[in-house]
Amino acid sequence: MRARAVSLNIVSMIDVFAVLVFFLLVSSSITAAKLNVINLNLPSPDQQTTPDKPPLQLTITLHKNGLDVSDRNGGLRRLDNTPEGYNLQALSDLLVEVKKTAPSEDTVTLLLEPDIPYDDLIKIMDAARFAPAEARAAGMPAEMFPNVSLGDAPKGDQP
Repeated sequence: MRARAVSLNIVSMIDVFAVLVFFLLVSSSITAAKLNVINLNLPSPDQQTTPDKPPLQLTITLHKNGLDVSDRNGGLRRLDNTPEGYNLQALSDLLVEVKKTAPSEDTVTLLLEPDIPYDDLIKIMDAARFAPAEARAAGMPAEMFPNVSLGDAPKGDQP
């Protein structure tokens, strides 16, 4: 019995891989362009300016059973959950009032407890960033607090 030399033709396989790589590159760039990306402003070490008027330091703390809204003066407002989840309407109304008292303020900090669902975070961010339709109809700008910073809620800060 005589052994026969077998050669494997891999040219067609290389062609398939080339087309596959091209397809993956094109589809990933199209998918990335369609994603909604929210710009978050995180502090940098070279931002050491001292403003004339201290910032409002508006903070929304997301707890599992409600929201705490506070500012630099420690003014705390507790918004308990509704049966549907976070009370977004009360939060929007409160933030509209804050924006009316401090129209130049555009920064909000969101502090989250562990295991807060991502969907809830986005809903709270949207409520803070965009004015409700009634407020826009009354002349308020469309964006209330577009600069959003994220952080962890302090431990032991649960109501």
